[in-house]
Amino acid sequence: MSNSEQRVVAREDARKLLGDRRLIFEMFQGQALRINPDTYRRFVEMAVEFGATHVAVTLPFRYNSWVLPDNTDPYAAWCVTAPALLRVCPPPELQEWVLLDQAREAQQALRAQLDLLKPYGLKAVTGGVEPMWLPEGVYRAHPRWLGAQCELGRIASRPYFTPSIDEPEVLDLYRRATREFCTLFPEIDQYSFMTNDSGAGVSWSPNIYPGMNGPARWRTRDGGERVAGWLQAVQAGAQDAGTSLRMVMFSAGWPAEWIVSARAKLPSGIFVSFGNNHGERWAVAGAGMGGGVWGINYPVVGLGDPIAFLSGLQGVYGNPDNDSEHVSVNINEREFDRARLLLETYLDNPGKGLLHRTTLSLEAADRMTGSAELSERLVGVWESVRTALHNIAQIRQKGFGLVMPFCEVSMRWLIRPLVPAPEQLTPEETAYYRNFLFAVESQKDDPHFGYVLGKGEFRGESVMWMTRWCLQEAINILKGARASVEGIAGEMTDPALTAKMRLYAARLGALTCLATNARNVVMYQYALDVAGQPQYGPNPMDYDDNMICDMRALSMRKIAREEFDNIAELVEILEGQPEIVLEHAECPEEENVFMLSPHLVEDLKHKLNIMLDHWQDYENMYPTAKVWDFDPPTRGNIV
Repeated sequence: MSNSEQRVVAREDARKLLGDRRLIFEMFQGQALRINPDTYRRFVEMAVEFGATHVAVTLPFRYNSWVLPDNTDPYAAWCVTAPALLRVCPPPELQEWVLLDQAREAQQALRAQLDLLKPYGLKAVTGGVEPMWLPEGVYRAHPRWLGAQCELGRIASRPYFTPSIDEPEVLDLYRRATREFCTLFPEIDQYSFMTNDSGAGVSWSPNIYPGMNGPARWRTRDGGERVAGWLQAVQAGAQDAGTSLRMVMFSAGWPAEWIVSARAKLPSGIFVSFGNNHGERWAVAGAGMGGGVWGINYPVVGLGDPIAFLSGLQGVYGNPDNDSEHVSVNINEREFDRARLLLETYLDNPGKGLLHRTTLSLEAADRMTGSAELSERLVGVWESVRTALHNIAQIRQKGFGLVMPFCEVSMRWLIRPLVPAPEQLTPEETAYYRNFLFAVESQKDDPHFGYVLGKGEFRGESVMWMTRWCLQEAINILKGARASVEGIAGEMTDPALTAKMRLYAARLGALTCLATNARNVVMYQYALDVAGQPQYGPNPMDYDDNMICDMRALSMRKIAREEFDNIAELVEILEGQPEIVLEHAECPEEENVFMLSPHLVEDLKHKLNIMLDHWQDYENMYPTAKVWDFDPPTRGNIV
């Protein structure tokens, strides 16, 4: 049987398991400036093979648009990949500020993806944030369109306002924008969006970042009526284009009365907070390999959770009681090969339940190692890595376990040097990371590592100790997992499979280094915080009775030395692998608050050099060995 014939059979088998449900395949592609057509084509082919009816489309990460004209205020980065209706299809009234040539770039990016779906008859879905903020010039020209202020002030350098969805003129803008959107992209039949976050907001909702706000004339309007009227205007635009959109609008913390009121006014196919009044259910099952800035292990790539993915596939394909209209599969572009292997493993032996999932895990590991004997050891590694990631996730930065993406990347902990007087670093010494800190301009020069996304964190002895030991437990587990994988690779006989296993070991090593960096940074900042308190102690070698040690210097230098060795090990890992280990930009234009530099290894070496440049500062500020000697007391008139 040829490969194409095998794909047809696989698709037929998958569709039998899915029944009438829509299956959406979505791919995370990093924060790249462009959608790689070859990667996306492979993804589409995979989606077809495994029964997809829909594929997700999105916009590349770009700073050179009205959304982010420069890198001085990173707040709008949260919404930069969202194909918001007024951004992609601006009506003429907006085109002075939402420039048509930039809108056409976005349209072309969507069309390029959709064209790859055409040969297979696939539909598409997209999503983002709505109603998205508009440039300030819009409201200077049309003051009545000014809706809610929506930014999170501590990480925004300027105010952001969304258009007022109570205004009939604004609703007409959305209707016409949707009509054009659906005319240009009839393949897109589902649009999901979050609000009250990431550059979007609804007037007079209680959970918007700056607090309840909006046009005074609409303050007492029923919130459900406001939301329903806007969704109806969007749907009307789709109908004007001869199509329809399945939509869901959601926001954490919406009042129950808003949800009930909005649902009561909306037709079938439109959901508010994932439900409606027509007995329809939004997706309740999905399988994901993880990845992206919301991944616990970001920026380390290739560490998707096979066990969780297989469990998700059981819910997607193997749950006849699932009565939702659609299910989903999310794949990281760095995980194509493993995702395919896991999908094939499941469809070769579909089913559900814990025992079945264990069997699938062993079968998948057998295919990855080429040995039934080694497969159980590999599954044991997967379980260990899951435990380590759980430990890291307990460090609840921003309410999520995201110390890696937000601290290591967005606050550049990974490449910032540990020095005893960070406030004295020169602009030349901080230039390689300063502009890519996720901070407003006034905070970019604050040397305190505890400021994360504009909020003070990791302060105090108890916080330091709990963070340290959560990370230390993860570090110990990851070291053992890496050693196990290297042992497995050493016993494998297939060269191609062995190379993949060694790459997996390297990525585990990199994650260990990042966890170690986070531990060191938190401990070092605590040492800096208490450096004003004298901490003298006897010479530990009992060498000289009149010599004491400043324990601050010992503590700081011990942590700094561990960090120096840790980063040197990470450089060795990165330089020793031809494949990507840490997600980073491919060119300088791609670097942003969510993406490390294309010169990552050079940045890490630069960090080491700066630390060495300032090593003598420890002795100058906190002498390691101080002689316990005093000036003789004066007596009488003796001088």
